[in-house]
Amino acid sequence: MDLLEIGSLIFLVIAILFGWVLLSGFISGAGYQPTPRGILETMIEFAVPDEKKKVYDLGSGFGRIVIEVAGRFRSTCVGVEVDPLKVWWSNRRIRIKGLQGHAKVVRKNLMDVDISDADIVFVFLWEGIMQRLKDKALKEMRPGSVVVSYYHRFNGWEPEKQDTHRRIFLYRLPEVQQRK
Repeated sequence: MDLLEIGSLIFLVIAILFGWVLLSGFISGAGYQPTPRGILETMIEFAVPDEKKKVYDLGSGFGRIVIEVAGRFRSTCVGVEVDPLKVWWSNRRIRIKGLQGHAKVVRKNLMDVDISDADIVFVFLWEGIMQRLKDKALKEMRPGSVVVSYYHRFNGWEPEKQDTHRRIFLYRLPEVQQRK
């Protein structure tokens, strides 16, 4: 094998790895688009986090919500992200900011994570997954806990609070007898 073949092989391996990291979110069913800062602030305001609340961000990307809520409100926060690069980066930022006792990001498919202990769940997901997430929330989450969604609504479920102009929706989990 000559130097040109070795260089081509190395380039191919790097291109495949780079493509896998960039496209893994799309392959698993969710692409990455960061939540705008003003939207993030309103979502947090809607949710009313505090140090006693357990917070999840499903599809946490680079961990902005997890880090912000853990840092400002000392809530216990869990980010769920399928992309290993974003998980690594988020946990690195959590360590740098000294938030290890309050925040972490795990590498999992958001539909495989148990959210039964969640008080607040943040989501900015594609429309196609929202109905599945609604069913999951109704099955797993406790009455009174909330889901704050940016951009997409849950079909057939009226939000308790909303900013229709900015497309932010807060849903409160109903009592068990009302869930059917």
